[in-house]
Amino acid sequence: MSPYGIRSLSRYHSDYPFVVTVEGQQYRVSYLPAESDSGMFGGNSNWRGPIWMPVNALIIRALVQLYLYYGDNFKIECPTGSGHLMSLFEVAHEIANRLERIFLRDKSGRRPVYGGTEKFQTDPQWKDYILFYEYFHGDNGAGLGASHQTGWTGLVSKFIEIFGRINAATLLEGGKLGAFAEVETKG
Repeated sequence: MSPYGIRSLSRYHSDYPFVVTVEGQQYRVSYLPAESDSGMFGGNSNWRGPIWMPVNALIIRALVQLYLYYGDNFKIECPTGSGHLMSLFEVAHEIANRLERIFLRDKSGRRPVYGGTEKFQTDPQWKDYILFYEYFHGDNGAGLGASHQTGWTGLVSKFIEIFGRINAATLLEGGKLGAFAEVETKG
């Protein structure tokens, strides 16, 4: 887990790459938090370290679904090694919060999504226009790849909406259909 979501490959593999030998040829997969260090797989490293919104969305969705089954009786340590136990709903919400953090200003007023791109960090004409990148640096949250991925990266807005509207008790009380049903507002 990164401060900005779930990495597509654990940072553990930075020190301990996955290595396999086939017919005397050694192949390795290492953690790469950003761009690839080879042209293999088209040159990007989506699957080897960066944060990728579709993978995070699937994990969040699965955790919420499993929470509907297990409820508050089943807790896991999150983050691993912290000693802090959370329900699966709380873990899903924590991951969503980390993904949101990519786009929000930090204590120094900088948005992780823009990394070291000063124009997007400080220029009044650019700093409040958010780009939705293809994937994000696994360690610092900077946007990578195409900067127009509003399809899957736009899922972050759905996480904000869902976790802003429901809580664990509401989810358990109404079940999946009740929690995710469209609500008509009388106006």
